[in-house]
Amino acid sequence: MNALFFALNAVLPILLLAAFGFYLRVKKIFSHAFFIEGNKFCFRYAFMALMFVNVYSIDNVGEIPWHLVWVAVFCILLLFLVGIPFVVIFVKKDTQKGVVLQSFFRSNFAVIGLSFASNMFGNEGMRTAALMSAITVPLYNILAVIALSIFIKNDSGQKQNVVRQCLRVLKNIATNPLIIGVGAGFVCVFVRPFLGGWTLETGQFSFLFNAIQTFSQLAMPMAIVMLGGLFNISNLKNEFGLIAASTLVRLVVAPVIGMAIALIAPHVLKIEQFTPPQLAALLSLYGAPQAVASVAMAEEMGSDCELAAQLLVWSTLFCILTMFIYIVILRSVGLF
Repeated sequence: MNALFFALNAVLPILLLAAFGFYLRVKKIFSHAFFIEGNKFCFRYAFMALMFVNVYSIDNVGEIPWHLVWVAVFCILLLFLVGIPFVVIFVKKDTQKGVVLQSFFRSNFAVIGLSFASNMFGNEGMRTAALMSAITVPLYNILAVIALSIFIKNDSGQKQNVVRQCLRVLKNIATNPLIIGVGAGFVCVFVRPFLGGWTLETGQFSFLFNAIQTFSQLAMPMAIVMLGGLFNISNLKNEFGLIAASTLVRLVVAPVIGMAIALIAPHVLKIEQFTPPQLAALLSLYGAPQAVASVAMAEEMGSDCELAAQLLVWSTLFCILTMFIYIVILRSVGLF
């Protein structure tokens, strides 16, 4: 029973906030444009503040669990490589191969994943997930560009220039608000020892940190409400099989492989065992639904953005159920 309520407390806040956003859209209390702009606002400003606050809260860089980060990176790369032969064999249209490939490795960790980690283990879960995002967010973007480039031909019938696309995405990464927030936080952590332990939280400029911290609290609830308002369920007849398979990969195959590696790695590599908040961050990384940015990136790079949009919607809906099951199981066996 304890495991059941632990899982409910992790997933129901996300479900209720998304449902509220969907209700606001259906009742036309706010326009579709409002949700689009609100989503941009969260991503560009509120999440930047949230990333900064979470990284700034660590005492020193020695607190960063690098063994956790490298296991996460290894698993993401493995899922990417596993997905390539799958889409080559089973996905017929070139414009859909990169979209389906993203289902293997790219999740909505920045919004839904952080929310799950926070709901399970509070500030510690959130901070662990935020530190992981400093590495995983850039990696997601680079792999997404490769996935969406290698199967698509340009107007002259040639494959897209992957190097050129990667240079473009590197520029986007450098200006990504999440990366800026994490980077600013790390700069402050690095210089803190040279300032005699002075911090924004207790110094003369504590009002500035308090303002940033208060603003950062908007990020997750508002982002989930905006996501709920952007849900658009359309006809599935033409691509039902592809959507079902991709959703299954994102919500079942990826988290099962990821968590299996997370549980085996400490024994094989002789590294420190992962703590419950760290395992929660990994589960949130692997088990979160399709990334919101995957739709816009698919459209920009000539892939099937309609398929990407449907994968986002359906993986987000069923994610509540699958994450609930995973959390109950892991809590029941004493890992959470």
